[in-house]
Amino acid sequence: MLSVLGLCAWLAAADPLPPPPPQVYSNDTVLATVTGERVAEVSFVAAHCTALQRHLEFALNLPPVPGPVARIEIGDVPKLAPVDTRLVGSAVLIILRLGSPHEAPERAARATAQAWLARVALAGGQPVAGIEPWTRQALACEILAQLRPSLNDFWYREGRREIPATLEDIVAGRAPDREALLFWRALRRTLGVPADQAKSLIASAHGQSVLKRLAAVTKSPDEWWLLHRAELLLSREPVSLGLRESAESLDDITRFVFDLGAGDQLISGADLPRHRALAAVKLSIEARLKGLRREVLRQNPVYHNAWRTYGTWLEAFEQGKPEELAKLWTQYQEERRLADSLRREVEAAMDTVVPAAK
Repeated sequence: MLSVLGLCAWLAAADPLPPPPPQVYSNDTVLATVTGERVAEVSFVAAHCTALQRHLEFALNLPPVPGPVARIEIGDVPKLAPVDTRLVGSAVLIILRLGSPHEAPERAARATAQAWLARVALAGGQPVAGIEPWTRQALACEILAQLRPSLNDFWYREGRREIPATLEDIVAGRAPDREALLFWRALRRTLGVPADQAKSLIASAHGQSVLKRLAAVTKSPDEWWLLHRAELLLSREPVSLGLRESAESLDDITRFVFDLGAGDQLISGADLPRHRALAAVKLSIEARLKGLRREVLRQNPVYHNAWRTYGTWLEAFEQGKPEELAKLWTQYQEERRLADSLRREVEAAMDTVVPAAK
């Protein structure tokens, strides 16, 4: 028999045991099975699958795709694209590299959209390579908009001030995410009932040109796009306003123009109290106070104090003493100056180029 010391020496001299295989976690969703070595990442991607399934089910009344199944494997495989699609037998396999926290949401959304579209293409006997690129981008944006509602406001605010992308760039997947999302939502409005919306999306997954379908319902697809894009952006009030919108709204609500006998003239808030007996001034102050109470909660935090101080001035306008109103107006102007200064700092920081990681 070996002594204890002899046994220890023998074990030490033996070849080391191979490391145990990594733990693999799995989450089965209606859309795809998600697997990975980190449970948090698996749950993260599965949430994106659930969000897309919710959009398809409740917005388009689409049942789960029959036939081929899909699997999303999270892993960092060298030389592969961040979202790599391949067919294994009759199943769809997507290898996903999540990347940095900044990149992960968009990549997870793209992988999810690709999994569903690839299943639809295969179920219809069509090649996965024929899927129109805009569909991946638009569905990925719908996923992100569900999981991060503030992106809706961001994209709509961007859309109001940016030049529209061309239909050619949108369909080819070369346009900004915002434009793909707006195109899909404008198309849904035009098509009307969910059944027609679903048919159009499935047709694009089968490689059929969405521009041909648009040409069948409108004489000029380009004019249709510009018109419906504008209608879409104007019809939706953002939940919260950006820096520029809050500043511009404050400019509008604090600008006083009245005809005091010599034609319309611009009157400073500091000078307005001396004219508060005029009926037109009273009506204007009442209307502005109602508008401020309705809109103040939507203002950007940078301008919130300026809005609140201006509201206090409006509330005190009818009965307040002139010196009280003068003090409040001076306070409002100081709050506005500080807000404008902070806005410039924020915008400068947002325009700063972040150096690439080494």
